[in-house]
Amino acid sequence: MPTETLSTTHAPGRTPSPEPPPQTMRALAGRLASSVILVGLVLGTLFVFPLWTFALVVIGFVAAALYEFFTMVRHRGILVHRPLSIGLGVVFTGLVAWRSLVEPGLVPTPVMGPGATAISWMWDIFWPATIVIIFIRQFTRENTFEALGGLATTLFGLAYVAALFSYLFYIRTIDPTQGAWLVLYLILVTKMGDVGAYATGNLIGRHTLILRISPRKTVEGFVGAVLFSGLAGAAGSRLLGAQPIFGQSATPVLTLLLGVFLGLIGQLGDLAESLLKRDCQVKDAGSLMPGLGGVLDVIDSLLFTAPLFYGILIYG
Repeated sequence: MPTETLSTTHAPGRTPSPEPPPQTMRALAGRLASSVILVGLVLGTLFVFPLWTFALVVIGFVAAALYEFFTMVRHRGILVHRPLSIGLGVVFTGLVAWRSLVEPGLVPTPVMGPGATAISWMWDIFWPATIVIIFIRQFTRENTFEALGGLATTLFGLAYVAALFSYLFYIRTIDPTQGAWLVLYLILVTKMGDVGAYATGNLIGRHTLILRISPRKTVEGFVGAVLFSGLAGAAGSRLLGAQPIFGQSATPVLTLLLGVFLGLIGQLGDLAESLLKRDCQVKDAGSLMPGLGGVLDVIDSLLFTAPLFYGILIYG
């Protein structure tokens, strides 16, 4: 065919220049390298290094994610005091780490009964004090432009990132010997959903899931994410040990359902962050992790699955 002849012939004595590597291959290489580093960090902090390193790593992730979040909302024109907000998030996460790791008997607590007020200090002291502090910070500004937006965004950022990610501490301290494996199970199932969404979406993705939120997310990728998480939940059932699921002993069917549920919730978490990025008109929350974006892009699905997984373990 003429088109084939044109594509294969070239001027005498000239060597056709090689095509540059596809951008997707570079992105995949960066994604794999970042993933390997993250996996090593997770395994090291859970099973090799002392317990306090787990607290430091979680606090570090919260600080980095808060920095990205408060930087991102500035693109929206919302004025927040970033250093103060990040500092409050670090203090909150550190307090949760202390209460759950240093005094693990306080967590978990029952919904009702004598022990139900064991962590009420978080509501009785920290959050009221935080509201007062950020109001004082607003008083020192030269104008009142977007004061309400700054106050609300600061509180939302602390709740969205610091409070939700701190549930990793609660899961870690459910059982002195099994807690680390439970955290690993949560991360494995949740992130396998992200892998499934990426792989399936790139291979067979054709139908956009919600165009106004993310034009790159597809229905096929969403289904692939849920399936990958379900299979990971069943395959990793041994990580749960004797921990009951939905009030019953873990079985292949129950762990499959658990994986499917966590995969579904994890993708909702990913969509939630995509909604925020869309509103702020940014592609990624950051660029700290090549191929993966920022820290917030990495933990967005865990922000939704960690609290619900904890609730299932304790009250399910």
